[in-house]
Amino acid sequence: MRRMLAGVLVLAAGLSLAQTTDYRQAAKAAAALARLEKVAQEVTGVAEERLLSWAKEVKARAEKSYEAKNYFKAAREAQAALLLFRATQGEPQVRAQVERPVPHRGMGMHHPYGPRGHAFPPGKGQDPGARLAQRAPVAVDRAEKELAYYRAQDNLVKDLVAEAKNRLSKEPGRAFLLAQAALALISAERGF
Repeated sequence: MRRMLAGVLVLAAGLSLAQTTDYRQAAKAAAALARLEKVAQEVTGVAEERLLSWAKEVKARAEKSYEAKNYFKAAREAQAALLLFRATQGEPQVRAQVERPVPHRGMGMHHPYGPRGHAFPPGKGQDPGARLAQRAPVAVDRAEKELAYYRAQDNLVKDLVAEAKNRLSKEPGRAFLLAQAALALISAERGF
């Protein structure tokens, strides 16, 4: 009986120690930082110095968070820095999607009605640049609302949202990337 009780206590102690580090989050953060490092090395000849300085600042934050073993925050900050580095490289180039032919009735396993019908979802046949222009205001609006709702204390987030709003009409791609970076930083600050 004593041996069983001692075994259960050792098992409980081992489980509590094992749960202090979430290895999946650590792996995600390490992968995000590695991808960020690769993108940061590729950035050359940037005309957007302000965006580049923000990207480097967020990259340094992500590295500090990783060293402090705050892996979720490090992953989110690395994601934000990656988006900022992409924004410094210019307006994102969208790849044209190849139109798939609509299959004839009777082809395939599903009937042409209902949720698996053969009609393309809205926006699939559109120009990818036009879709990005439609998504940018939504992302900027969401970032602005989350900034207000969660009362983010980070001044960089406020600057990113303001910059995204300013670029919305002229550069919707960059505005979208800036808004996504702001959302990632808000998530890092919140912790979820």
